[in-house]
Amino acid sequence: MNRLAQESSLYLRQHQENPVDWYPWGEEAFTAARAQDKPVLLSVGYSTCHWCHVMAHESFSDPEVAELQNRLFVSIKVDREERPGVDRVYMDALLALTGSGGWPMTVFLLPDGRPYFAGTYFPPRDRGGLPAFRRVLLAAAAAYRDRRPDLEATSRELALALAAPRVGGRGAAPLPGDLTAAAERVLGGWDQDQGGLRGSPKFPQAPLLEFLQARSALRGDQEAGRAVGLTLRRMAEGGIHDQLGGGFHRYSVDGRWGVPHFEKMLYDQAQLIPLYLHHWQLNGDEGALAVAVRTAEFVVSGLGLPQGGFAAGLDADSAGREGLTYLWSREQLDRAVGDGWREFWRLDPEARVDGDFVPQAALPWGRLPPRAAEVRSRLVEARAERPQPQRDDKVVVAWNAQAASALAELGLVLSEERFLTAALRCALLLHRSARDSTGELTHLLYGSSSRLPATLEDRAALGLCGLWMHEVTGEGVWVERSMALAEAAERVHADGEGLWHETAAGADPLLPARPTVVDDGATRSGISQMALLCWRLWQLTGESSWSERADAAVSRLGQAATSQPLAFGGLLADLEVMGAGATQLAIAAAPGGHLELLRRARSHFRPTLVVAVATGSEPVPPLAAGRPALGGIPTAYVCRAFTCRMPTTMAEEMEEQLSAPKAGEAWEDSGW
Repeated sequence: MNRLAQESSLYLRQHQENPVDWYPWGEEAFTAARAQDKPVLLSVGYSTCHWCHVMAHESFSDPEVAELQNRLFVSIKVDREERPGVDRVYMDALLALTGSGGWPMTVFLLPDGRPYFAGTYFPPRDRGGLPAFRRVLLAAAAAYRDRRPDLEATSRELALALAAPRVGGRGAAPLPGDLTAAAERVLGGWDQDQGGLRGSPKFPQAPLLEFLQARSALRGDQEAGRAVGLTLRRMAEGGIHDQLGGGFHRYSVDGRWGVPHFEKMLYDQAQLIPLYLHHWQLNGDEGALAVAVRTAEFVVSGLGLPQGGFAAGLDADSAGREGLTYLWSREQLDRAVGDGWREFWRLDPEARVDGDFVPQAALPWGRLPPRAAEVRSRLVEARAERPQPQRDDKVVVAWNAQAASALAELGLVLSEERFLTAALRCALLLHRSARDSTGELTHLLYGSSSRLPATLEDRAALGLCGLWMHEVTGEGVWVERSMALAEAAERVHADGEGLWHETAAGADPLLPARPTVVDDGATRSGISQMALLCWRLWQLTGESSWSERADAAVSRLGQAATSQPLAFGGLLADLEVMGAGATQLAIAAAPGGHLELLRRARSHFRPTLVVAVATGSEPVPPLAAGRPALGGIPTAYVCRAFTCRMPTTMAEEMEEQLSAPKAGEAWEDSGW
């Protein structure tokens, strides 16, 4: 009996018609495995994953394969986006067993949940060095039947390894020279022609780009700045960027950003918007700003949900074909708009999928003339008549918080109310609706229902989002919400050694280990976001406990980050910011009156800037407490290391004070 029809997850429901006797993750499946003395087949994927669909079509939909699978195993289907803790534990096992990972993930478990064999995609027949799925099933079942003692020993050792700390004990925080060496290692592997890391496939690597961009802004590192600019430009001009509808696909399968893997994920857009915005702020490149705006428009219009949040992503496939919505022949383009498209977009013979093309930019970014908008609009209309990719409407708290932060910053800098409104609606939805019956934050929101405990990444990302909402609204309650999230993370995620587990204590007793995610992958880890949140809360409140938590995390991970920089881009960005020292800005004004000064402060990329606002209502963040609006005029107080300049009501003077301090400048004691 297939048990997935009533599940909230779109990915699980996509498998409800399989002849496989799927269970969702839970005690019922493991009880059945123990009662029947069968191993467990755990299959992990997500709704927008192309190869997950391929394996489902080739194997899970085959009655003969399903009969074999049902006879030999108890089968569990997991949505990795719904249960990131399950995904992480067994991905670590897959990496330990095979040295590589990916999705779909196929793991064979003992009835108590310990893994003994793992792989990713298996074809229906032996192909490309991969064994047929049927052969894998027979081998895994035979091993369980005939070599149980060996499997017990292997699984016991693997479970101990999974539970062991992934980093050493606490040490000293890295020195500036260590960060320079880390940047040199990253840049040593950089593609000097196409940007990004050399080779293929090419991923955006947003946390690494954030690290390099922070170095460019804070240290004037020209090589880092060039690497970021080259990468952002090549991505924007390539097929990974949806030239017509906006937004970015997950990655490119080639080394030239030309042939994308077509899924579009919210978390990629959320991280790329600020990277393009900051590049414009640092370099005045109008092409970067245009990409940031169009990506934000895609998030709001393409992923926006009626209740105020954003969908997790768009599928890679349409009507059973990968990329169908996005692919064109020359004849199709000519029928839609004549030959006018050739001036703006090109079809690269090397960027073909099943004979069709992915449009790429024919002009350098920022050079599209206004008349291109009409051609693009007509092509978008023609594309809308095609089968469209399925959208996964689950609201992932961390990704939505990151998207709200990105939209808030962009909207603030550009005075764009549509982005500010979308950001605030999303943040309010997360705080009000992503709650369980006890009021605790949840990981997901499906329509009006919430379930599954929040992860560390959820709490940290929403805490950072709250600080942006405080800036936009001037309401101190957002800072209190962020502190409450950080305190909850300390209460239920802390490992007692200066770091935090990804899952809350007791969140999933079925797992053989409790995951701790120290590295930054497609997104920043919960730990790197939590460290940054604690550091910013220290700047806003003056409470040393927040500083101690941030310092403990970066000290514990610092050596690993600088020695393995490709895996720690987010934490390295934290180290750059923390090492540079904060610039604190308090603005006192009537409600809404702070925005002009704030926009001037945010008109430049200032990664160390921390802002507190007082608008005459409680609560007031400590950084802004006792600082009046002089003469009733919005007033700025610029501070460094809790020592402040004379207050000013002049935006130009505030901007001068926000610039790097000059030798001999006088700073008055803040009284903290």
